[in-house]
Amino acid sequence: MPGRTVNNIRAESSRKRNRPAAASNNDEDQEQEREIVQVERASSSLRGDTRKRARLSSPEPDNGRRKSNRESTSTSSDDEEAAGNGLPPASPDSPAKTQYELMRDNNFEHLRHEAADDQRATQRLRFRPNLLGDNAVADNGIIESITCVNFMCHVRLHCELGPLLNFIVGENGSGKSAILTAITLCLGGKASSTNRGGSLKTFVKEGTDRAVLAVKIKNQGQDAYKQDVYGDSIIVERHFSRSGTSGFKVKTALGQTFSTKKQEVEEIVEYYALQVDNPLNVLSQDNARQFLNASTKTQKYKFFIEGVQLQQLDNDYRLISESLEQMVAKVPDQEERVVGAKAALEKANRMKEAIEGNRKIRIRYRTLRHQMVWAQVVEEERELASREKAFADAEIKVAEAQREAQEKKQLLELANEKIDRAKEAVATTKEDEGEYRLRVEKANDVFNKLRDEVQKLHVDEREAHMSLKSATENLKDLEQKIAAEQQRLDDANGEAHSRKLNELELVNKRIKELENQIVANRDREPELINQAEDSNKALAKVSEEIETKRGEIHNVQTKIKTLEQNRGSLYDGYEAKLPDLLKAIANEKGFNEKPIGPLGSHIKLLKPQWSPFLEKMMGQNLNAFLVSNQHDRKLLYNWINRLNIKSCPVLIGNRHPLNISGKEPDENFDTVLRVLKFDDLRVRDQLIINHMIEQVILVPERVKAQEIMFSGAPPRNVKVCLAFHDLKRNEAIRMTVNNGNYSSSPMQPNPHLKSRMKTDTGSELGFLKDSLQLLESDYRHLNSEKQRLSQEGSAAKAEILKLKKNRTALDSQLRHTRVDLSNIEGELDQFDGIDGRLQGLREQLGEMKESVEHHGMQYGTLVQLKQERNALAEEARRKLKEEKIQLKGFEARLEKVEDKVKRLDEMRRIALIEVNEAVTAVELFTEDKVRLEGKRDRQKANVEAMTAQAQEVSPTRMQIEENETYKSIEKQYEALGKRLKEEEKKNGMSDQQVNDHLVAARKALEKAVGDLESIKEVNSGLRNTLNLRLEKWRKFQRYISSQSRANFIYLLSERGFRGKLLLDHERKALDLQVEPDRTEKRAAGRNTKTLSGGEKSFSSICLLLSVWEAMGSPLRCLDEFDVFMDNVNRAISTNMLITAARRSVNRQYIFITPNAIEGSNTLDRDVKIIRLTDPRQRTLVDH
Repeated sequence: MPGRTVNNIRAESSRKRNRPAAASNNDEDQEQEREIVQVERASSSLRGDTRKRARLSSPEPDNGRRKSNRESTSTSSDDEEAAGNGLPPASPDSPAKTQYELMRDNNFEHLRHEAADDQRATQRLRFRPNLLGDNAVADNGIIESITCVNFMCHVRLHCELGPLLNFIVGENGSGKSAILTAITLCLGGKASSTNRGGSLKTFVKEGTDRAVLAVKIKNQGQDAYKQDVYGDSIIVERHFSRSGTSGFKVKTALGQTFSTKKQEVEEIVEYYALQVDNPLNVLSQDNARQFLNASTKTQKYKFFIEGVQLQQLDNDYRLISESLEQMVAKVPDQEERVVGAKAALEKANRMKEAIEGNRKIRIRYRTLRHQMVWAQVVEEERELASREKAFADAEIKVAEAQREAQEKKQLLELANEKIDRAKEAVATTKEDEGEYRLRVEKANDVFNKLRDEVQKLHVDEREAHMSLKSATENLKDLEQKIAAEQQRLDDANGEAHSRKLNELELVNKRIKELENQIVANRDREPELINQAEDSNKALAKVSEEIETKRGEIHNVQTKIKTLEQNRGSLYDGYEAKLPDLLKAIANEKGFNEKPIGPLGSHIKLLKPQWSPFLEKMMGQNLNAFLVSNQHDRKLLYNWINRLNIKSCPVLIGNRHPLNISGKEPDENFDTVLRVLKFDDLRVRDQLIINHMIEQVILVPERVKAQEIMFSGAPPRNVKVCLAFHDLKRNEAIRMTVNNGNYSSSPMQPNPHLKSRMKTDTGSELGFLKDSLQLLESDYRHLNSEKQRLSQEGSAAKAEILKLKKNRTALDSQLRHTRVDLSNIEGELDQFDGIDGRLQGLREQLGEMKESVEHHGMQYGTLVQLKQERNALAEEARRKLKEEKIQLKGFEARLEKVEDKVKRLDEMRRIALIEVNEAVTAVELFTEDKVRLEGKRDRQKANVEAMTAQAQEVSPTRMQIEENETYKSIEKQYEALGKRLKEEEKKNGMSDQQVNDHLVAARKALEKAVGDLESIKEVNSGLRNTLNLRLEKWRKFQRYISSQSRANFIYLLSERGFRGKLLLDHERKALDLQVEPDRTEKRAAGRNTKTLSGGEKSFSSICLLLSVWEAMGSPLRCLDEFDVFMDNVNRAISTNMLITAARRSVNRQYIFITPNAIEGSNTLDRDVKIIRLTDPRQRTLVDH
């Protein structure tokens, strides 16, 4: 809500209105420049409220003059009363008025149109709505509730007020008057203004130490006070104690304390114009009794001018007048200062003219002084140029040292890479050492075992040969004996026995044949079983190769389909969480420079057929990220570990590109570098450092690659050659030549891994389709081989079944033949029984044959086994020799690679020393650069400071001759200075002092004239402001007076009374004339002393309402207005108060009476009756 104003001029708050007459000039200066405009309302302060309806407007011009002065009664009692009240008599002996009072009253010309003013006021009253109930509830500025704790005689007193009319009814001591007292005190009023006590501590309830008052003020609507802070209500609390301490708390609607300063309370009261110190706004019991019943004319007038704020405005304007008088009194003094300043300036001009004769000398002297100053600047600038040159030389040295350090670091990195590869080669070679030594040990064990077996077989052979020889001789001897015995028996028995012997021989021969066939059958079976097993193994291997080939075909088909459909992501070949890492890098603000990576995503492969082998060759480095400093590397590793990414190295690179001119092979060769295209040279440099891609050539044909690498010396700048395998398309061969040693090793990439490098879609698609055709051809060939091996295995299994069937038949024939042998031997036994001697010989012969056969088989077996073991031993000897040769070759290779590691380690140590020396040199040069830079900056600052000082002395730079120096100029300057001093002795003052004195005199005159003009301007503005304010004040006084007189007459007519309100501003008196008798024809009414008590109280109520109508506060409080009225006057007065209250817009009324309110008023919605009980009765009820 805008601040309340009078004449749109913001004045001091009410707490400042009690200031003494000698107010500060600051307030006067704040008031004097403010424009005075239309009078809108008088309030408790000079602040106004544009949202409230206007109480006063400029009255229409009236040319009529007041016909007569104020009427007065002719009774002697009035004169006596006037004399007794000390009214100033209108006589020449009265004290003279002050200048302000003369300006203010203007001979009371504005009050000489009383009849016309009253007529216009009466017309306004006639046009006012006569309907009741046209009042409206205010959105803010009214009191919602009052709470008292330990206040006066009340432990706790709480009263909820209505927004419009409130009648507080109760017996004596129930707390009616305490509510008005609480309102006044809680809203910042003085304790003395309540007429209930001289200080706050007298209001603390007996037996307690502290009291609390709380007033809740409504704070709604568009013009609410800080509604965003307080909300819909403002709670003002005042705490005070018996010791005299007091404090405020201003709380929000939610009970939160916002401020504890009294200033905030005063601003709220001022904002809503509550005017709790206005004696007619909160009319306490004593003031009401005095105003309504016992006041004199002067007292009534005093109540009137204080109630409508005329007195407060008068006090404010009086202070303005006093300030104006003080300002006017300063004008003569200031005029004297101007005269003195003019005289001083004339004297300074005369002295200036006296020294003009030495102008050329002074000009030369001043020029030398300026040259002397700038000569120092020139000397410092020369020193600065020297230091800048030294700094530039230091920068060049630092740059050269940094470049050399970078080169040394690159060499160190290359040495580290070489030694890592060499150590890797050593580790790889040492992995085979155990195998070589194990093979030698195994070959040695086999050879020793076979040698021992051969020696043992040789001994067994000799013993078996001797046993066979002895058994053969015994066999021959027995055969001779049997032949002789057989001849003897043949001569005795005939040919039958011989025939049976021949049959026996044939049966034995058949048995022998069958046994040999069975043995041959059994010997054939393992061969066939081995053949079947070999076929099955080969079949399983081919089947596995077929499955592998099928997977390769599926992978190629998937890649082709993906490329044809243009699907897939650039990062499909990397770990799944790599996109999350890239997002984190993009969002991370802590990097000094954003990392580059993964490196594979910045590489485009121009020949896709080499993709799997180059992926295998560069390994995890395609997953790597590249940073420029250790801080970024550490930060990136934190993100990699946080996302649990396993294979993602972080490399530190340099912005300076590597120079590889003269380090590449012939242009006819494809190198890894030449088949790759890089988005960033730093990625290229890392692969050159780590994999020497500029010296690895790519040759598709293996034969041609071998010719290039192994036929004579390898080409210049070629370290490695990669070639495709002749038969296996998914393999390549890596060929190297190191110091004349040729080596080749297979490269077997993982076919299931996706490519991490970018490729041309068309080229990659063509390569994949060619690869698919080759894979399908291999697949068909493997299927044919699988079919052949399956047939061979089936044939071997069928042959095994046939062999087992034949062996079963041979076993059956052998059994039958042995039965025949048994029969023949039985028949021979019949012949042998004739002569037991022949049978015994034959038995011996059979045993001997078995012995011979046994020893013969044993000897033959030993001979054959010896030969076999000899052959195996020779083969084992040859194998052992070969393994030893291979072991020696391995040891030579191992020693060679270890020696290479030692050489590379020594080279790395030297490179590291050189790097440290280069870094140290960089640090030293950098320190020297920083030192020189500091010296240069200090010198530059010195030059700037001296230049600034020189510009203060001489804004224009002076030219200094080459042969001139500071000292030479100083000599000339001193000589001229000595000459000028001699001239100054003659004048009594130096030239500079004369000039300074002239400048000071001019400034003093300008200041004195300016101050005089400023004082006159301020006085004029302040006088105009005061005149305009006093003009508005007189209009306001005129309007308030006519309005109050008209309202008083109108209110008397409500009961049929006649009368008038006599306002004498010149004598400062207010009187009433009332005629309650309608039949009385006298124009003038009677004096109030002749009225009855009820008539007098009614007349006073009319006077109070007419004054209230001219006040702007939203709050009206009246205590015990009907104490001296009878029932009739009480009812009429009550209805009159209610009617007047309903005609006031956005006003809240609080009426206190000890009597009951009767009639229909209690039934109206805008009337709230609050009944209070004696606190002693409340205590009894509570207990």
